[in-house]
Amino acid sequence: MIELAIRTLLKLKPRFLYARADDVKVKTYRIPLLHNQHARPFRIVHISDLHIGFNYTYEDLIEHINKVNTLRPDIVMITGDLFDRIDRYKGKPQAFSPLLRTIQAPSGVYFSYGNHDQRSSRTHKIQQVIEDSGIHLMNNFGRTIDYDGEAIYISGIDDVLNSKGNVTQALKNRTDSHDFTIMMVHEPDFADYVKRFDVDLQLSGHTHGGQIRLPLLGAPILPALGKKYVRGLYQLMHHHHSMMLHVSPGLGTTHLPIRFFCPPEITVLELTTKEAE
Repeated sequence: MIELAIRTLLKLKPRFLYARADDVKVKTYRIPLLHNQHARPFRIVHISDLHIGFNYTYEDLIEHINKVNTLRPDIVMITGDLFDRIDRYKGKPQAFSPLLRTIQAPSGVYFSYGNHDQRSSRTHKIQQVIEDSGIHLMNNFGRTIDYDGEAIYISGIDDVLNSKGNVTQALKNRTDSHDFTIMMVHEPDFADYVKRFDVDLQLSGHTHGGQIRLPLLGAPILPALGKKYVRGLYQLMHHHHSMMLHVSPGLGTTHLPIRFFCPPEITVLELTTKEAE
């Protein structure tokens, strides 16, 4: 019955239903966060939750990478769940590496594990795809980049649900806690813990924005550690420190191959200096 209802809806293609790669929306936030008043705006493109292999194909990825590249990002950050189940993927996962290598971002492309990536039987395969793509794997690890004289610390932790993650280890290479710090964490609700560590921006996915959203009611089904912060931009406080959190609605789907009132999204976070605003 459910499959029949889905097929019927797909034929009707109502405006609130999204099931194709070209349904993707681009949303831009302009956020005054950088410290150096001389720095140019820093363009982050944030994507998440492609779930390749579950209603998401090689051709879908081509379309989305082309869209990402037209946005001219300084950096691209992918917060997990690249494949839905790489150990059950019928094709050759390594075929995606040359395609992922075509993402254009002068400050690099970064990836952190999601709960669909980080399992004992899958992690090595995902790691191989990422490394062959020239993408930086941020697994309880961080590094500093220089952007127009602004020291930006890029970090990411292991998936929280399966491997707990290690924020302290991810920040180990940060030489100054005042450096502008970005942390990639697949599960957004973990932000209530991350905000204690002088992190300025957390990027997350995991929720798919709810994927199925009902008018007035919102998302009736949400995953563990994705029930409080569901999609969009949030500001969290810890004592006198403010941390921004962005939760990506994601590009793919899982369990059901459709979205209701929740389009897939590529997000641009344009970070400006506080003085610029």
